[in-house]
Amino acid sequence: MPILDDSSPVGDVSEGLNGGMKSTKQSTTGSFSGVNVSASPMPGWPGLVDSRAAWDGSAMTDETYTYTLSEADILEIEAALSHFKDLGLDGEEVNRVNFPLPNLSKVLFSLASDLHFGLGFFALRGLDAARYSREDNVLIFLGVSSYVGEQHGKQDDSGHIFAHIREAKFMVHNQRSRPIRDSNLPSAFHTDPFCDILAMQTRSLAAKGGNHIVSSTLQVYHTLLAERSDLIPVLAAPNWPFDTRGILTPPDFRPLLYYHDGRIMMNFFRDPLTGVKGYARSENMPHLTPIQREALDFVQAAAQRYQRPLRMNPGDLTFINNLGLLHAREGFEDSEQHVRYLVRLWLKNAEMAWSLPAPLEIGNRRIYEDGGEVDEDWNIVYKPRLHFDVVERMSPFLSSVLFSLPPGHQIAPQSLSDPGFPLAAVGPTSSPYRSRANFLA
Repeated sequence: MPILDDSSPVGDVSEGLNGGMKSTKQSTTGSFSGVNVSASPMPGWPGLVDSRAAWDGSAMTDETYTYTLSEADILEIEAALSHFKDLGLDGEEVNRVNFPLPNLSKVLFSLASDLHFGLGFFALRGLDAARYSREDNVLIFLGVSSYVGEQHGKQDDSGHIFAHIREAKFMVHNQRSRPIRDSNLPSAFHTDPFCDILAMQTRSLAAKGGNHIVSSTLQVYHTLLAERSDLIPVLAAPNWPFDTRGILTPPDFRPLLYYHDGRIMMNFFRDPLTGVKGYARSENMPHLTPIQREALDFVQAAAQRYQRPLRMNPGDLTFINNLGLLHAREGFEDSEQHVRYLVRLWLKNAEMAWSLPAPLEIGNRRIYEDGGEVDEDWNIVYKPRLHFDVVERMSPFLSSVLFSLPPGHQIAPQSLSDPGFPLAAVGPTSSPYRSRANFLA
């Protein structure tokens, strides 16, 4: 089975939909014309793959990946919202049956197929978040997203189904010592751990910056083939030390790069790999080798080369294939009137979900199925955060190496290998996984 082949059941989301999404079926393999397309970096692994999933973000416009809801679409969503509320059910009970979208569902199923077997991301635009109450925004998000992925994953060891992503204004810790969700700094390219789909609802925007950035994992793989094929076995080796400290993400050794069931995929996040200054590595968790650091930095540089910033509007719903794309974030500045606030879900579409290699399948089951001692918490209300647990700085759910770039500049690869931004030391703790960070601002 060819990886993300264009003959897969994508459906044509680019022609005939009122939203006006444009086709991006052009191949980017011409950018690597000097590479032997049949050359395999390792036994059983592919050479260049001609697929829509390998793309150059500079060739895209907003219309490439954005479906703009029509007035009829919005009226249908509001009718479904009213119908669900009349049933007197709880928000966690939202599904395709009790949130009926008889016409828009056809578009959403087609977009979900393209999410899994085509471009790998899309945005829905046209909803006005300010028009709805907090509860109605949540129900709309749950109802519409149920047509993209009906299963919800637990996003942290508290079992939270929602992640509320905004700068923690009252947190005493400085920006560089906070978990990324509480900070206004940029993030490096990474994936979220183990989940299939990232779904994000934009409630409001910062005064400046804060857009998402995505990059094709398959395009990164092509770049590795063309320029540093020696790093592919390094990235695919099962010896990467993930010093994660959560119940859902215990410490582990596994690859960063996979070829499984005809698909290239990545799953990684930097802090548990590189370590964070001020935190000792867990016992039996070695530091990265020089060649591992080099490979990690090459992936960052390649992802930046072909990246696509995603312009956001309040009310947008954005969906990203977490197995086929890497993502990052711009830094941002809030003002009194403009505060960046996003709500995130982890989704899974049982019918379209990719088959996963064993190391990812185990983690995937933890967050979607058998979280063990972690119960679900449908935390629809944002609670201002004053402190954070150490596990949050070493957890893939909430952390990523932070960096700052002047406009128009690329990040120096060697700077990403150095986790040396200053953090105060953490005091003694009775548990290696949980302790309160007593940083000073």
